[in-house]
Amino acid sequence: MSAAKIVLIEDNPADVLLIEMALEESGILYEMTRFNNGEEAVASLCAPGRPMAKTFRPDAILLDLNTPRSDGIEVLEKLSRTPHLADVPIAIITSSQARSDKHRVGLIGRTRYIEKPSHLDEFLTTVGQAVKDMLQCDAALRR
Repeated sequence: MSAAKIVLIEDNPADVLLIEMALEESGILYEMTRFNNGEEAVASLCAPGRPMAKTFRPDAILLDLNTPRSDGIEVLEKLSRTPHLADVPIAIITSSQARSDKHRVGLIGRTRYIEKPSHLDEFLTTVGQAVKDMLQCDAALRR
């Protein structure tokens, strides 16, 4: 079984560690490409002419809604409108419980909205299962 290519857009090292723990505890083999903010991610993944934008197609994208120098919703919109990423499953992983954030994400389409649980076990289970589901859906679509 090959490793899933996962893009993580997250600036908080503690959250990066927790997400990695969730993936590992869920038995997900993965290769992580990490960006500290949405601006870096969009420049690398979406900009025509950039090597990564031409050749790299992740299996899933995990995006923190609040990263420095970027609005997570705008980043989500740009990722969703990029042709080679349009069918890649994306999850917003955030501590925001604001209805307006959920609504704005919902308008963009088939993006998951995962509120970061405050308890470690719940976080690991929730995030791990969500990514597993995303990867299974992606694999089914590719068939």
